[in-house]
Amino acid sequence: MDKFIPTEVKDLTESKKRVMRNVLNEVQNRSKKPKHNWRYVVIAAVVTMSAMFFVLSEVLTENEPSVAEQPSPTELDIDFSKPEFSEEQGLFYLDGVTLGDSKSKVIEVFGENFTIVQEDDSEADVILDYEGLAKFSFIEDKLDSIVFMNVDEDYLIKLFNDYDGFKFIDFHIYDDRFFYSNGTNQIVRASPQPINENLSLTLSNAEPHWEKKIAENLYKAQQNINNQHISPINTDIDFAKPTFTEEEGYLYFHGVTLGDSPSKVIELLGDNYIIGQADGSGSDFLLNYDRLASFHFYNDKLDSIVLIKVDKEYFDALFNHYEGFKFIYSGREDDNDRIIYSEETYQVMKATTQTPNKELYLYIGYPGPELWDNPEMKGIPNPWEQP
Repeated sequence: MDKFIPTEVKDLTESKKRVMRNVLNEVQNRSKKPKHNWRYVVIAAVVTMSAMFFVLSEVLTENEPSVAEQPSPTELDIDFSKPEFSEEQGLFYLDGVTLGDSKSKVIEVFGENFTIVQEDDSEADVILDYEGLAKFSFIEDKLDSIVFMNVDEDYLIKLFNDYDGFKFIDFHIYDDRFFYSNGTNQIVRASPQPINENLSLTLSNAEPHWEKKIAENLYKAQQNINNQHISPINTDIDFAKPTFTEEEGYLYFHGVTLGDSPSKVIELLGDNYIIGQADGSGSDFLLNYDRLASFHFYNDKLDSIVLIKVDKEYFDALFNHYEGFKFIYSGREDDNDRIIYSEETYQVMKATTQTPNKELYLYIGYPGPELWDNPEMKGIPNPWEQP
C-alpha cells in the first residue's frame, strides 16, 4: 500500500467549528474597542500645517518691509523746489496733476501732509497748503490753480529755455516768464515773490483782462513771424560790441535800423529770441535776445532798440571816432550820458550808465521833447514844435 495514503480518515467537523468560533470572537472583540485613532491623525495634520504656515510667514516677513517702513501718504518723497513739467494735448501738468483734477488725485500724488487754509482774496472753496511749499486751490472739487512757492532758480531757467512750445516774457519789474496754451487757455507763470523774492511757479487759467489779452496778442505776433519762414544769415552776434554805422542819417546796429520789420531783424540777428512785452514802452511786442538786446515793434515796424551790458571801452572808442553830431550830457555828477543825434531822420542814440550795477546801456529810438532841454540842442529844429 502506498505510504502517502492515510490508514484512517479523521473527522474534522469539530476542528472546523473551533476555528470558526475563534474567528468570530476576534471580530466581535475588535468591534467593541473604542475608535479614537482618527482624532490623532487630524491633530497631527493640523500641527503640521500650522508649523508650515508659521515658517512661510516668517520668510515672507523678512522679505517685506514692515508697516512702519512702508511709505505712507505723509512721507512721499516730493521735491517741491523742482516740480516736473509736462504737456499733453495742450494741457500743462506739474508733477502729474493738471487743472480740473480732484482733491483725491492731488492727495494721492502729494500725500496727506497738508493743512486746509482760507484766503480772503481767493475764490477757491478749499486750498490745500503743503507746509508753505505748494498750494492747490479747488472750486467745486476741481483743481483751479497750483502754486509752487520756492522753485529752484537754475531748474526754472533750464525748464524755460528747454521748452519748445509758445513762451513769452513780460518785461516789467520782475520779468515774469510764461508758457501759454492757446487751445486750452492754460498758462504757467514763473515770477519772484514780492516779499522774499523766492521764485514761484503757478499753473492756472489765463486771467481774461490781462494775461489772456497779452498772451493772445503775442501768440498772434509769433504765428505771423513763423508763417514767413525766415532763414537767418547770421547767428553769431556779439551784442557787447555792436557794429555801428550811419547811412543817410539812419543809425544802424548790425545792419538793423528803425522802421525795419521783425523778419528783417531775425534774418540779420538770428532766431534765438524770446517774444515778449514791456510795460510802458508803447510797443506792441518785442524780441529779446538772451537779455542782452531788445527790439521793440509798433505796427510791425522797429520802433526802438535797447542793448544791455555793452563793453564800455569799446563804446568809448566808437563814440570818440564818430564824426557826426554828438554831445555829452551831465545829468548827474557821477554819470555822463552820451548822445548821437541825426537831424535828417530824428533818430537818437543814447548811452548811459544810470542803470542797475552801472552797466552801459545803449538806446536807439526817437527822442521826446525833453531832449531839447539840453543846451547843446539849441538851434537844432525841434520836430515836436513843427506844425
